[in-house]
Amino acid sequence: MVNWSAVGIGFVVTVVLEIVGIFFLSLDAAVSTFIGVFAPIIGGLLAAYWAGGTYREGITNGGLAAGMGSFIAAFIVLSGASLMPIIISAVTSGVIGVVLGIIGGLVGILSKKQGKEKIPPEEPPEND
Repeated sequence: MVNWSAVGIGFVVTVVLEIVGIFFLSLDAAVSTFIGVFAPIIGGLLAAYWAGGTYREGITNGGLAAGMGSFIAAFIVLSGASLMPIIISAVTSGVIGVVLGIIGGLVGILSKKQGKEKIPPEEPPEND
């Protein structure tokens, strides 16, 4: 089941980080690429962690948040170009964002489940 509030948070984080990454392009291309790659992962991670649930729900929420965020960020950044290159770049960015968001979603669900697991205390050995 999709948790739309979690997807919305991941979407906003992805869009903001990708736009910040574009602003760093004039300063340092390596930093811009680093931010651009990790933006969908962080957005997917936050969406999945916020939503919780099963691995399938984490993948769904993370992929949706990062894919939509990358798709919209490509439209925002390339708004001055002609229509066909914008569509091609936005679809490519969206597909890559979905894949990276799925990775982030899995990491988010794994970290949420890791905190919930409790190790039972060891019982002292019984002497007969």
